[in-house]
Amino acid sequence: MGTSHPEAPVRAVIFDMDGVLADSEPLYHEAHNRVLGELGLALSEEENQQILGTTVGHSWRWIMERFHLTGSLEEWLARYDRAVVEVLQAKIEPSPGLYALLALLQARGLPLGLASSSQANWVRAILQKLGLEGRFQTVISGEMVGQGKPAPDCYLLAAQGLGVEPSRCLAIEDTPVGISAARAAGMLVVAVVTPLTAGLDLSQAHHVVPSLERFDPAWLGAREPL
Repeated sequence: MGTSHPEAPVRAVIFDMDGVLADSEPLYHEAHNRVLGELGLALSEEENQQILGTTVGHSWRWIMERFHLTGSLEEWLARYDRAVVEVLQAKIEPSPGLYALLALLQARGLPLGLASSSQANWVRAILQKLGLEGRFQTVISGEMVGQGKPAPDCYLLAAQGLGVEPSRCLAIEDTPVGISAARAAGMLVVAVVTPLTAGLDLSQAHHVVPSLERFDPAWLGAREPL
C-alpha cells in the first residue's frame, strides 16, 4: 500500500484484548478446565477454538450443552469468573511489541480504544496487570453491547466513544469472529497470529502479521477498499 496520501485516513486504532494485548486465550481455556476438572471433564483444544472470541455467556451456554451440565448459567459463570481472575493475575504477560506499538500510535496522536468480548472485571484485571490503565480513551467490554462479536456492536461503540467514524478506524484482532466484527463495522483490520489461532482462517483481515512487532506504520496512511 502506498503512503503518498497527504493525510492519514486512519484516525484511531482499536485493539481487541485477548490474543492482542496478551496471549490470554490459553488462560481462559485453562480456567475452563479448572472448572470442568472438578467434574472430571475437559474442553479440548478443538472445542475451545469453537468459542474463541465470543462472549462468556455464549461460551458457557455452548459448554453446558456440550457436557450436559446441570445448574444455572449464572452458577457456572460465577465459578468460571473466580477461576479466570486467579489465572489472569498469576500468568498474564504482554504480547511482544505491545508497548512499542502503543508508544508509536500515541506519538502520532492517534486516540486508542479497546473492544473486548470479555467481561469488565477481566478487562480491568488485564489492564492493571499490564500497566495499561488509562492508556485507552475508551474501553468496551462484552456486557456493554447487545450483541457480541461477530456483530459489529463493540467496534461501533468504541468508535463512537473515540469520536471517530468507523471507516477511519483501524482494528487489531486475532480471531475470525473478531475480524468479522471489525469488518462489519467498516474498519481496516490487521490480524495478529497467535499460537492458538495460527490454524484458523484469518484471511478476511486486510493484513496478517506474526506479531505486533511486525505492524507496519504505513498502514496508518493508506487503505484498501473494503
